Amino acid sequence: MTDSISANGRPAALPLEELVAALARSPLFAAVELPQLRLLAFSAEERRYEAGVRIAGPDAVDAPAFLISAGRVRFDPARDARQEAGPGALINAAGAMSHAPLTYTITAHVDVRLLLITPQLVARLIGEYPEMGRAMLRSLGQDLRGLARQLRAETAAATSAAAGTALCAASNPQPGTGSR
Repeated sequence: MTDSISANGRPAALPLEELVAALARSPLFAAVELPQLRLLAFSAEERRYEAGVRIAGPDAVDAPAFLISAGRVRFDPARDARQEAGPGALINAAGAMSHAPLTYTITAHVDVRLLLITPQLVARLIGEYPEMGRAMLRSLGQDLRGLARQLRAETAAATSAAAGTALCAASNPQPGTGSR
């Protein structure tokens, strides 16, 4: 997705279908049906920020999820090795489900239009469409299972490396460290 400029010189907003596609790419919303994602994108509050304005930071205790409709934002410090994000990026997906604090600051790099996806909006839609909630829970469950597998693999690798280092040290004593 590229940044396009409207007739008034401001960033042009992505069409609704591109916003829906961006939500569908997010692990949190991947299993949610397209009509429900369309309603989510359509119902989200839009906010506009001028270049240089601080949007949210670590002091925001209730930062929502942000879906960039137009423009670009910068992260400080860099987030996931990215300094900035543009149209179609979903930022702080956890903010759509809970009041998760940010660990970085989001600043409008250029004029930006964001859709705010709040826990209240998601809860309202889940109340109307329980299958949406079940789909999101399935996605979260898959994410947690993947995280658990990754942690087990990293723990096994660290344990194996530590055991190998200890074995190597035991079989190759340093001069002057042996018993007399």
